[in-house]
Amino acid sequence: MKANRRSFLRTAGGVAGFMIVPRRLIAASGEPPPSETVYAVSVGVGGMGRGDTEAFAHLGKVIGMADVDPRSIGHAKNIVPDAKTFVDYREMYDALGKDFDAVIIATPDHWHALPAMEAMQRGKHVYVEKPLARTVWEVRKLMEGAARYNVVTQMGNQGRSFPSNAVFASWVQKGVLGRITDVHTWVTMRLMDSKGRLPELANKHALPDGLDWDRWVGPAQFHPYYHGFMPGNWRAWTPFGCGSPGDWGCHLVDPIFTALKLTPPKTIQAEVTPGWDPKADALAYPNASRVTFEYELANKKTLKVLWHDGEFCNEVPRPPALEADRDLGNKLAPNWTAGAVVYGTENTLTYGSHGASGCRIIPEEKMKSLQQTKALGDYHNLGVGDHHRDFVNAIKAGRKAASDFSVAGIVAEAAVLGSIAIRNPGIKLEWDAQAMRITNCPEANALVIPEYRKGYELKV
Repeated sequence: MKANRRSFLRTAGGVAGFMIVPRRLIAASGEPPPSETVYAVSVGVGGMGRGDTEAFAHLGKVIGMADVDPRSIGHAKNIVPDAKTFVDYREMYDALGKDFDAVIIATPDHWHALPAMEAMQRGKHVYVEKPLARTVWEVRKLMEGAARYNVVTQMGNQGRSFPSNAVFASWVQKGVLGRITDVHTWVTMRLMDSKGRLPELANKHALPDGLDWDRWVGPAQFHPYYHGFMPGNWRAWTPFGCGSPGDWGCHLVDPIFTALKLTPPKTIQAEVTPGWDPKADALAYPNASRVTFEYELANKKTLKVLWHDGEFCNEVPRPPALEADRDLGNKLAPNWTAGAVVYGTENTLTYGSHGASGCRIIPEEKMKSLQQTKALGDYHNLGVGDHHRDFVNAIKAGRKAASDFSVAGIVAEAAVLGSIAIRNPGIKLEWDAQAMRITNCPEANALVIPEYRKGYELKV
């Protein structure tokens, strides 16, 4: 009896635990084995969604796309002209459910959880853009869903698949840095000045032709259409996005989680742009922020990880070990930069934006000395890893992907807690991870669990 390709790909990750199935045992007839092609559908095909769809179109076959904006569908059709198109992803799931194996989700943050959970409940593998979800409760529910339905999952923090991420982790675990004491991360890319545009929300704005605005808002707090909410500016508005920490935190802080196997932070405290008011400006994220996370390590020591964006990037302290003629890259400039400084009791290290790219011990003389003594291991400059391919290969092999929700969720939880701290600046928030609550600030704790609009609740 011939094996069914789609049933295989659904159950490759759906048995009790993951298992690798040799291809020779899957198809003995000389025909392509059932695992040969992964069929996918995309939910959200604007911006990153279009890029993700194009990447998967080269690795498998994208047979369907759902987006509430016909402009996004029109652009994506140039990439996958044969894909069937839908406005409502649920209609796509119903219509094509027997024909696809995986779902690519690249909507605004407030729309991540619902299509991801519903896909997993149907036994589909899911790739979800970072930061996984807009709230901590949704992140936790997606982690639980991935474990319950035993499907292959991947968050879109591409650097997790970069060889440099593994190189950095190996250096930390070899003790090259000694004990890590402090980490400074930054991204100079700025959000739109949403606070400055708050008065514009009172005006009526013409809806683009064909845009289903009610469905775009979906589970979030409803606001009439405003052109400054989209396409990519939704990150700057609290009902829809997670600000800069949600956008970049899962890239820049992830290598630290990988290397030290961090658990959620104990405390989170934010400083923000002067003049931003948590009540009057509640719909808009501040233009700039600095967030301090405190983690308890396995040895009971405290690790501080600082996040900087906007003007706060200028205040990232220059490491004493950095060469005098080297630029740290943290100053605001026309072209954005991102990076990190990792301080250890033995050495200091810098890296770039994704997956600890370009990681190096500073100064260069110390780097060369460690290379000569083989203290860094078999380090060499490797090419960039393919995060999308890792997801597809994980489906075919019946294994976990690099940024499986079980690990990605912890990184995403920290990013979302950072966005909560930004909305409650000046308060050192105490996070009880086990109880999933902020114990010392009711206003901040109210943001842990979302309030859904009727008809758009997350069903777990």
